[in-house]
Amino acid sequence: MKTPEKFRHFTNLMNEIRAVLDAIYTAVIAVDMAGNISFINKAAERFVGSAEEVLGQPINKIIPETKLMEVVRTGQPQFGRRLRIGDKAVITNRTPIFIDGKVSGAVGAFLDITDLETTAAELRTVQEINTELNALIDSSADGLVICNNDGILLRMNEAYQNMVDIPKGVAEGLIGKPVMELVRQGYLSELVTSSAMETKRTATMMQEIRGREILFTGTPVLDQNNRLVRVIANIRDLTELNSTRKKLQEATREVARYKSEISRLKIKALEEGFVFNSPEMQKLLDLTLRVAKVDTSVLITGESGVGKEVFARIIHEASKRPNKPFIKVNCGAFAPTLIESELFGYEQGAFTGATRKGKPGIFELASGGTLLLDEVGELPLDLQVKLLRVIQEQEITRLGGTASIPVDVRIISATNQDLEALVNEGRFRKDLFFRLNVVNIKIPPLREHVTDIPYLAERFMRHFCQKHNLNRKLTTQLLQKLVEYKWPGNIRELQNTLERLVIFSPREEIDSALFTPASSTESEQVFSGTLRSALAETEKKVIIQAYNVCGSSRKAAALLGIDQSTVVRKLQQYRKEGGTDADEHQ
Repeated sequence: MKTPEKFRHFTNLMNEIRAVLDAIYTAVIAVDMAGNISFINKAAERFVGSAEEVLGQPINKIIPETKLMEVVRTGQPQFGRRLRIGDKAVITNRTPIFIDGKVSGAVGAFLDITDLETTAAELRTVQEINTELNALIDSSADGLVICNNDGILLRMNEAYQNMVDIPKGVAEGLIGKPVMELVRQGYLSELVTSSAMETKRTATMMQEIRGREILFTGTPVLDQNNRLVRVIANIRDLTELNSTRKKLQEATREVARYKSEISRLKIKALEEGFVFNSPEMQKLLDLTLRVAKVDTSVLITGESGVGKEVFARIIHEASKRPNKPFIKVNCGAFAPTLIESELFGYEQGAFTGATRKGKPGIFELASGGTLLLDEVGELPLDLQVKLLRVIQEQEITRLGGTASIPVDVRIISATNQDLEALVNEGRFRKDLFFRLNVVNIKIPPLREHVTDIPYLAERFMRHFCQKHNLNRKLTTQLLQKLVEYKWPGNIRELQNTLERLVIFSPREEIDSALFTPASSTESEQVFSGTLRSALAETEKKVIIQAYNVCGSSRKAAALLGIDQSTVVRKLQQYRKEGGTDADEHQ
């Protein structure tokens, strides 16, 4: 073959090779020993631009990620290497070019797998969704039945099989058969599935299957062209749910009744004088109201004047006995010889002075209701034994009688004493203490919840102003004194103090100088003398205090509601006795 022919043949061969390389999807890039691009095919232009722009350019400048120069340096091929060129994912094979046994360059083939990776990622997502969907279907507490647009049953979950009692072998045999087979065997509602398929809308209905209340919901699944693809039937067993709902509704109504009753009782307690705002007293009131509903013995403890009787009345009003008697007995107010007959009654002729017909005791009178045993620690030991018997046997025997009389009484005890200490001293029976102290309500002294003092003061001031037809107000300074005072006599002392201030204040705003606590040293002195002398001494103190406050006998007389002449005469008498240094003002 002549040289021109060889050249044409070689040229044609090169053109064919170039055409083949340009036709393939794989990008091909070749570099020389200097690392300059010597060849690219059409597919490579997607990565580097047109051949005219990049031929002769350094590969590391155009695509440094190719690592073709590494192949040139080492003379070692690299296969199946993954890399990124721009935003594209690529698999590359890199091979050195040998001429006469020496490396003269390198060529790399680059396959764009971006779309393939995207598809693979989408496939993984679909697989994950399918796995999650299967898990949801299998773990659903609701029954699920799925059929295609031809009504062929595709799957049913285990919850549905258990719900309608389909044997496992039967369930497997139904897959691939018309869903109407489920309907025919009484496992599924025909109306739900057929309606969803015909109307392409969700259909719902209730039906009883195997004695259970079942809610069927058929939901059509449509494609983008609004063609039916699937029908999913959701089956929910409402048997237990309906039963639970009824119980919940009843419980809700019961709670509402309790809330309403508690609210009513709180308002009633406020109206009757129990004013509270502090968290301690609110908590105590809530405890009292809860205890009230349980028909058990309650022991109320606390210092004198803290309001034990008020709490006892709240318990009675909130109990199951509000329309029955509430009777209070002060166990320390009776002579030991009389208290037994007062509590248990007596028959005729039981003792000297007894009435002919006898008399029912307080337990009989309180039967069906509540009995408050105030100062219960004062009960004699022999009477404690009889009280214990009444509590245990719910019956009494009158003094001088033999017949047992049944009584139904809730006992509330109250004391300012330490009953446990009395038990240890042998002055109170241990067994009776346990019977009375089933629930203990301990009322704190007023000094431990001073934030209630302003509210109590407001309530008492309103009451006493109305009672005495006066218009009086507490100054800020006086209210501060009331809050700072320790109140050893508690709420009762506060109440008495405020009534005294309302009566003796000559002005609408009560001067804080008038605040002389009843528990002062003077009031704590023990008086010895006759009733007449005690009354005279009290009258003297009241008249002198009224005169000093008002500044004249006329105003003092008006305040006390007596004649001015009486005030003048009494003051003159007291001056002669040295009882006052006050000068008379008309």
